[in-house]
Amino acid sequence: MALEIREETIAEVRVLGLTGRLDTDTAADLELAAQDLIDAGARDFIVDLGGVGYVSSAGLRVLLMIGKSIDGKGSLRLCGLNATVRQVFDVAGFTQLFVIGADRNAVLPKAKAKPAAGESGKDNALALAAAKLLAAEKSVFAEAKVEAALAAAASRLLALA
Repeated sequence: MALEIREETIAEVRVLGLTGRLDTDTAADLELAAQDLIDAGARDFIVDLGGVGYVSSAGLRVLLMIGKSIDGKGSLRLCGLNATVRQVFDVAGFTQLFVIGADRNAVLPKAKAKPAAGESGKDNALALAAAKLLAAEKSVFAEAKVEAALAAAASRLLALA
């Protein structure tokens, strides 16, 4: 089965949407597509594996190669892994090597937004507080008193409004 590669750009991030099998027969197709984009100056990538039902070691190697090619100059994020593909990543230890999310929106790099014209400092402070709350460290949620931590954060947020 062939590998279909759909390319698009979202907020300066190159998204490669894959459909099919990422194996010995098709890994070279992804490698060539990614290398062409890297040679053309692309640095930030999302590989959407939502349409991929199987990944072999050759597919893992290509993803690792892409990551190494842009290391320090960009980012490689993965999304859409089904249970079978996720298991391959887990067993191979690749879940520790990549940022992996459920979908494209989950792995899109967050842009540092500038306040819009007429936006008050208070509105900006509220937005920053909300961003901090949404990106709270995992250790906060690992504690036994999750509700108390969330209530305190929400209270601080409401105090800014």
